[in-house]
Amino acid sequence: MRVYEEIGLIPQPTRTKSGYRIYTNEHVAYYACIRIMLSGFSLTKIAKILTPVINKDIDTALWLANKAQADLQQEKIISQKMMENLFERIDKSQNSITQLLTVTEMSKLTGVPATTIRYWDKVGLLTAMRQTENNYRIFTIADIKKVHVIYAIKFASFASSKRYSVNIIRQQLDNFDYDNKEQIEKLAQDFYRYLDNLNRNQIKSIAALYHLCQQVEADIFEPLIGI
Repeated sequence: MRVYEEIGLIPQPTRTKSGYRIYTNEHVAYYACIRIMLSGFSLTKIAKILTPVINKDIDTALWLANKAQADLQQEKIISQKMMENLFERIDKSQNSITQLLTVTEMSKLTGVPATTIRYWDKVGLLTAMRQTENNYRIFTIADIKKVHVIYAIKFASFASSKRYSVNIIRQQLDNFDYDNKEQIEKLAQDFYRYLDNLNRNQIKSIAALYHLCQQVEADIFEPLIGI
C-alpha cells in the first residue's frame, strides 16, 4: 500500500499524531482496483488513469481508459499488417543499394517507434549501415521483415509466459526461417494470443476502474466483489 501511495496511485492517507498512516475502505477499494488493473496496464498507465479519479475527475479517467483500448485496437491493426508482410516473399531485386531507408522511414513503414528501432540496432538485434557523410543509420528493404519479426517475438514471448529479454529475441532470431510458413504461422498465433489476452485483461481492468469510479462518486467504498 505504501508503494502505491508513494507513486500517487491512491489518495494520501491521514496520519495519527505519532505519524502512523490511517488507511480506510477508500484505500482498500483503490488497492483492489489497482491489483486487477495490473493485468491489463503498466503502473505508469494506471497512475495516469487513476490520478483524475483521485481528483474526482471521473470522466477524464474513463476517457483515458477508452484511449488505451483504442491504442490496443490500432496496435492489432498494425500487427495484422506486419504478419501479412511476413507471409510475402521479399523481391531480392528490391534489396539493392538504391532501396535504403532512414530510421524515420523505417518507423513509418513498420509502425515501430524510431526510438525502439535505434535501441534494437544498439543492442545488435538489427544491423544498420551508416551513411558516410553524416553517420546516420540506414536500413534495407529486407530489414522491414526483421523489424516485424523482432516486434512479434517480443510480445509472443509474453503469451508463452517467457520473460522478455534481448537474449531471448536474439536466440529466436538466429533460428528464424523467413521462408518457413509454419514457423511464421506459429509466431503469428502466439502474437495474436498475447493481444487477445491483453484485450480481455484491459476490459476486466476497465470494469474494475468503473466500479471504483462509482464508489468515488457516491463516496461509499466497499472492496470489489465478483470482478
